[in-house]
Amino acid sequence: MPAYDYKCDNCGNTENFIAPMKDASKERYCPVCKKKMYRLYKFNIGNREYAKPLHSDSLAINPSQKEEHRRRFPNIELDSDCRPVFKNFKEHDGYLKKTGFVKVPQKTKKKGKKLKGK
Repeated sequence: MPAYDYKCDNCGNTENFIAPMKDASKERYCPVCKKKMYRLYKFNIGNREYAKPLHSDSLAINPSQKEEHRRRFPNIELDSDCRPVFKNFKEHDGYLKKTGFVKVPQKTKKKGKKLKGK
């Protein structure tokens, strides 16, 4: 079950409630002052760390371009194969925008059974 954070406007108390998703919008009351609490929403868009550093084969550069890369992107490391190494999505996306590369979604096959004769 997911956990939901709530805060009381009256006394400033914060509480964490674990509840099924169907109860996410249920009203909660402060255990300290008994006033109505409001839900705190947390957003972390684009700055989430990758589980492990991403070494991009498709963005690898020629070894002769190392100095230019270091000058333009001082915070992006290169591995021994001259591939940029990204720690999070924000870093990766920023690099793509500065270089002018466009990320194209991969085409995937739809899952399901094949029907005979179709």
